[in-house]
Amino acid sequence: ADGSAAAKGGSGQQLLILYGTDTGVTEGLAKKFSGMCLERGLRVTKTCDLDEMSEVDDLVAAAKDCVVVVMCSTCGHGDFPQNASLFWSAISSPELAGNALAGMKFCVFGMGDRSYADSFCEAAKLIDRRLAELGGTKVLAMGIGDDRDEDKWETGFNTWLPDFWSCVKAAEPADDGGPRAPLFEVKLHEDAVLVPQQICPPGATLLEVGESRRMTPEDYERDIRHFSLITKGQDFPFDLGDAVAIYYENLKEDVDAALQHFGLVGEHVATVTCVSDNVSDRHRRAFEKRVTVRQVFTEMLDLFGRPTKSFCADLARFASNAAEKRALQRMATAEGAEDWKKIVDASKTFFDVCKQFPSAKPPLDQILSIVPLTKPRLYSIASSPFFAPGVLDLTIVINQWKAASDGRVVTGACTRFIQRAPVGSKLACAAVVGTFKFPKEDTVPMVMVGLGTGIAPIRSFMQDKLYKKKIGIATGPMVVFYGCRREKEELFYKEEWEMFRKEGVLTELVGAFQFDKPHYPPKMVFVSDKMADRPELITNNLLDVGGFFYMCGPAVATPSVQKALKSAVAGAGKLGEERAEKWLQELLHGGRYSEESY
Repeated sequence: ADGSAAAKGGSGQQLLILYGTDTGVTEGLAKKFSGMCLERGLRVTKTCDLDEMSEVDDLVAAAKDCVVVVMCSTCGHGDFPQNASLFWSAISSPELAGNALAGMKFCVFGMGDRSYADSFCEAAKLIDRRLAELGGTKVLAMGIGDDRDEDKWETGFNTWLPDFWSCVKAAEPADDGGPRAPLFEVKLHEDAVLVPQQICPPGATLLEVGESRRMTPEDYERDIRHFSLITKGQDFPFDLGDAVAIYYENLKEDVDAALQHFGLVGEHVATVTCVSDNVSDRHRRAFEKRVTVRQVFTEMLDLFGRPTKSFCADLARFASNAAEKRALQRMATAEGAEDWKKIVDASKTFFDVCKQFPSAKPPLDQILSIVPLTKPRLYSIASSPFFAPGVLDLTIVINQWKAASDGRVVTGACTRFIQRAPVGSKLACAAVVGTFKFPKEDTVPMVMVGLGTGIAPIRSFMQDKLYKKKIGIATGPMVVFYGCRREKEELFYKEEWEMFRKEGVLTELVGAFQFDKPHYPPKMVFVSDKMADRPELITNNLLDVGGFFYMCGPAVATPSVQKALKSAVAGAGKLGEERAEKWLQELLHGGRYSEESY
């Protein structure tokens, strides 16, 4: 599934394409890119994950006569994806000679989220720098795909791509405007009957929903849930501070509408064959057995997610109406920026675009080829596996926003599914290694900031400390600054905080309730304000005895929280401005500061 040992494509430059991914998005891009290279006559020797090249000798051998293209995402604050960590360990070894990769031509495309300002695309940047240090020849400046851009990572990719084609002297592809060859072959068995088995992506486990309880009042503006999954009897290990990736499903009414639009019968049984190397392992695993058409639309296709410009260009190939074809093609270009903005402002989905241009009706094999897979969503685990064995708790806000064009309330595809997932149903889930760093000794103080649902991992830390205290392990101070909109509606797990205090593991919980009286209106109170009110909690636990700090919540709050830390040690800690800045930098980069933001 990774290409082959022999180069595929035409007579152009040979390429080795390597990717690092956690959720599969970068894998999808790498394999799409591989297909684009083949269309331009380039020869792709191999497309595989970075860890397949975790032996430097293997990398050198595979890279012979090739340009190596590395595509890598960044997890959390500068961490490598799970399938790139071995590769990084290998090339970052201080034992490697400075010319270990001499003569190897390479370029890098990084994917990240600029809200992580201190570590944006850090993994890709490290690889780019290290390959050059080892004697590699960089043939092109590093490209960057930003999840915050208008067209997400595709904005940066489409900017980088022309430079890459020029760099490798790629020919223009032959293109008559018609459909490209599909990546799949589909055979429908219309008379067959199949009781479908739920599809489980590679690396995932089907976990049963044990509880879904709304914690906010029914008439409150936000639906925030305590959501539990049952791990008892499952091989689903996770550690303190880990997250879980949930593969959501599309809702029945949406799937029914899509099936009707495309003229498909959901209960028809399909044998799907992957006829291209450039399809994901998730596709291959799903199609090892026969599936129903409804399963494909329910469990696999991101048809109700946010569309991309490249999808519009692909869909245009199927439009029988000339005006619709031109409109779709235009939307994928700079000239169509205003048309595309209307799509974005209306929070339209892939399927909405299909409905807007009804003459473009690709068959099932092409739908599979041009509509991406659903992307799993990551949620911080809110429970300790030792304190509460057999369950995995999450704190989830149902993601809703108003469309910019008309104020219509839109609900995110994954949380819309979670909101309706009944107790007893099963979800495909995968554990994701967390980025938190913990002190070696449990007596070391921990100062934590939890904003909104960012309180989830902090709850797990408290449970862990209580478990240890109950088995006789001495524990240190635990201070929580809890920020949310309103105390009555959003101070979650209130009884538990009181229990943690009585048990002697919670030293202090300081609440910052943004919109509560008497300060609001006009003043909104933030966590940083409460940190300024209680600087001794910072100096006593972080400055004086070297405690650890944790920031969990929206990334937009990070600058004010860090400023409050610095102000506390500069003033109450009597360090002064210059020494306080030095202390903050040592905290941030010395392993005692952890942040999980979004």
